Amino acid sequence: MTNWNLLFRRMHLYLGMLLIPWVMIYALSTVLFNHHGWFEKFRATEPQWLPLWEKDCALDVPPGNDRLRDTAQRILSENGLSGAFGVQRQGQRLTINVQNFWQPKRLTYDLEKKKLRAEQKKFAWPELLTRLHFRTGYGQPGFLNNLWAVIVDVFCVTMLVWIGTGLYLWWKLAMTRTWGFITIGAGAASILLLLFTL
Repeated sequence: MTNWNLLFRRMHLYLGMLLIPWVMIYALSTVLFNHHGWFEKFRATEPQWLPLWEKDCALDVPPGNDRLRDTAQRILSENGLSGAFGVQRQGQRLTINVQNFWQPKRLTYDLEKKKLRAEQKKFAWPELLTRLHFRTGYGQPGFLNNLWAVIVDVFCVTMLVWIGTGLYLWWKLAMTRTWGFITIGAGAASILLLLFTL
């Protein structure tokens, strides 16, 4: 039993240290969401999207949302762009957002005017942190996008193991059980209260 206790203590300690950078990213980005007004001075007062180029071109865009990702992938390839992206169609406008932590790009195609415009997001630290929070990987091209997604999955599993080892270590200390139950109960009660009242 002593060996198991030592194993769980070490596991809890080192998993917690492994989680530090990732938890800090989520914590800092969540502060930005919750208190965005505090960080207004760090945001650019000039336009956030900087124009790169604009050109006339007749692109073959299927009607509706049929094969929209295929169309966007073709447009990106023809213009020397690659990486994870999202695409949406709003009326006569097609918008492709190319993900990048430092300088995301946006391509907008006007189907009526047959013009394609490229813009780049102006860098700002608060926005970098929020992009770290929302970045997704699976279903996007490229090894590093999938690696990011795998690491996030590992983070989730590691967090659950960290919680499990913490509960085990807490339960082994009989003198802390009462306050532990009170603490866990308070946490669960706060979630339920907000869940049923907001």
